[in-house]
Amino acid sequence: MLATALSSEPTQMTPWQECQRYIEEKVAASTFETWFRATELVVRNDGCACIQVPNKFAADIIEANFADLIKEALTACAVGFSALAFEPVIREWTVVEQLAEQAAETQNRQVPQTVSGKTGRFYPGYTFDTFVEGDSNVMALTAARSVAEAPGNTKFNPLIIYGGTGLGKTHLLQAIGHYAQAECTVGQVVYITSEEFTNEYTQFLHDKKASLPFYKKFMDTDLLLIDDIQFFSGKGKIQEQFYLIFDKLLQENKQIVLSSDCLPENIPDMMAHIINRFQGGLNVDVLPPNLETRMAILRKKAESEGRTLPDEVVQYIAERIKSNVRELQGILTKYIFSASFSDTGFTLDIAKELCGGALTGKEERLSVKRIMTMVADAYGIGVNQLSAHTRKKEAALPRAVAMYLCKKWTRQTNLTIGLEFGGRNHSTVIAATKKIEADLADATQAELRAKVADIEGRLKELS
Repeated sequence: MLATALSSEPTQMTPWQECQRYIEEKVAASTFETWFRATELVVRNDGCACIQVPNKFAADIIEANFADLIKEALTACAVGFSALAFEPVIREWTVVEQLAEQAAETQNRQVPQTVSGKTGRFYPGYTFDTFVEGDSNVMALTAARSVAEAPGNTKFNPLIIYGGTGLGKTHLLQAIGHYAQAECTVGQVVYITSEEFTNEYTQFLHDKKASLPFYKKFMDTDLLLIDDIQFFSGKGKIQEQFYLIFDKLLQENKQIVLSSDCLPENIPDMMAHIINRFQGGLNVDVLPPNLETRMAILRKKAESEGRTLPDEVVQYIAERIKSNVRELQGILTKYIFSASFSDTGFTLDIAKELCGGALTGKEERLSVKRIMTMVADAYGIGVNQLSAHTRKKEAALPRAVAMYLCKKWTRQTNLTIGLEFGGRNHSTVIAATKKIEADLADATQAELRAKVADIEGRLKELS
């Protein structure tokens, strides 16, 4: 089957695989995985190079955006052709699922851009109207609404929303900004991630002329929204600059809203005086949604896509995807995408096929993210270094070990694992897994075997 062929590494590349390698060097990894991975080449007797793609939608996109690149690749790889055509072909279900998985991952990775001023635009889907209220988030939602309606005039300053990944923290921050701008409850609004804040300050250090714009941007702010402040951990200079801005805005009664993946006082290597100021406001958590809330989220998300799902499908998915809202929405995106190319439409069978790869129960504790964190801790590096695009040994070896363990201990596909590691393709995961397997069998690699055995011992405790 084609799906099987895609997951193996042939000893000798076909002409089209050579072309794919050429194309892969010219486009982003996510673009290649989405549009080129599940394609084939047939050169007809009349000399026409026919690119076989999974469906008409893919054919239209590739022809409109990549026809010239494909011709360039064919020429560079010495494939003779007189014309180029695109042919939609009915693929195996598993191949359509791979495309659906990539589409879902791409949507989930969209991050709202930094915005400021009354005319700034926030991510359109992140409003209070689209946020589904439940027992797990009602306190955070209530506090967020109160702040949005009267920024700087509540006791919730700063307001800090904390909780695990994918539970709606960014959604609430964006919703506050949306409301404040739409209802004119405040003047200047700035939304920024901690990473963007760090990058802007680093740019300021390289160009002191940028000092005025850097400070003015924040000092003129009436409502400051900063996402993922846990990434300030261990960054002393960044924390100092953040505190200067934070303290001045609070003294002027300007509203500050922050998000974190844990209770602020548990963020490691954060300055004590910053933590003290955090404790003077309101810290409120968001928890994983219960079954009723998960079902409501699925229905609302499907409704926004113009779809109505069978009740049995909604309940089936909600019962099996428990960890976070982002994973829930990702499964739904894949379901809608996949069902659109199925003759049977929106059926329970497709939901079962998709949820077969989802982690539930004890397997939830062995997620890709959890394994990445454990490996990073074992090697004494930041977990973000595992997904960074660097080949330095201090990151490359732990990354390969983490990929190997993710493949061994989870049911995720090579494609999904690669995306978690900074958008790398599935072949990188295969290569890393094979390398670690070979090294573990090498008698001279005692240190590596001990390290991996130690990590796996802790993984067994979670299983």
